Amino acid sequence: MLTELGWDEAWAEVLREASPPAGSEPARVTAVHRGAVHVVGDDVDGQVPFAGTLWAQPAVGDWAIYDGDRVSDILPRRTELAREDSVLAANVDLGIVVASCHEKLNVRRLERFIALFTGGGIEPLVILTKGDLSPDPEGESARAREQIGADVLVVSAKGGWGVEEVRARLLPRRTAVLMGMSGVGKSTLLNTLLGEERQHTLPVRERDGTGRQATVHRELFTLSDGALLIDTPGVRRPGLASAEGVDETFADIEELARSCKFSDCRHENEPGCAVRGIVGEERLASWRKLGREGWDAATRKAHQRQGQRQYNEVRRKEPWP
Repeated sequence: MLTELGWDEAWAEVLREASPPAGSEPARVTAVHRGAVHVVGDDVDGQVPFAGTLWAQPAVGDWAIYDGDRVSDILPRRTELAREDSVLAANVDLGIVVASCHEKLNVRRLERFIALFTGGGIEPLVILTKGDLSPDPEGESARAREQIGADVLVVSAKGGWGVEEVRARLLPRRTAVLMGMSGVGKSTLLNTLLGEERQHTLPVRERDGTGRQATVHRELFTLSDGALLIDTPGVRRPGLASAEGVDETFADIEELARSCKFSDCRHENEPGCAVRGIVGEERLASWRKLGREGWDAATRKAHQRQGQRQYNEVRRKEPWP
């Protein structure tokens, strides 16, 4: 069971270094609830409480140490899908941004999701659903690929095409996560990949033909071929937790910037800029915005950690009653 959930020798070594109490076993977190988590392992498959002293709040995809009564610890994460206020998923290999061909493609939003993935060490992939509603789905995916510099696939769950191409990107014992706005077809795509109706879906709105949010929590599923896939509720604009991933998301800007006259060129009005005029102003503005947002978030977190350390120091010296 552990191997099917992604356990390998590297994780086993991490567990040995953690030196858990005798009788403990590793288990994968497949869902998170209020005050409890659903974990699956060799000898456990159910909802259990977790200790209040964990180094981090449990997230779907975490590898946890189960002591027979509760989750007593969480193993260090290989990758982390985190927005500014919370960790959405852990130990993810492939991050899938889902958008709909039914709506005008928002490139700026895709850039944000891609930066979210790459900042956590997760490979990004864009999937355009409802391809049957587009007059030129392949052309739309090609244009998106050119604008964002990431892999783009187009599918139609209704028409039954493109799904096998997606399935080929999902590998046994590797974990992928679906993210995107509400109603873009994440749960429908998941149900198609599972081959059964596991996730609840809602009919589209009659007035505009758009989908509605049905998923209310994050959960990890195992496909028939052994691939692992996390479904998530819709999110419109996730805040970045740091600036990590922005450079990789805007690799074209970073490459051109090497030829700028000044190493600290902001690509605004500086002489000798090699970026301005080559990269579109909207993409440049998105690069600045996401970089500044990520830096601000990381700075706030650093200040919070410093404040917590100061609190802990005072608490040790002068315990409160």
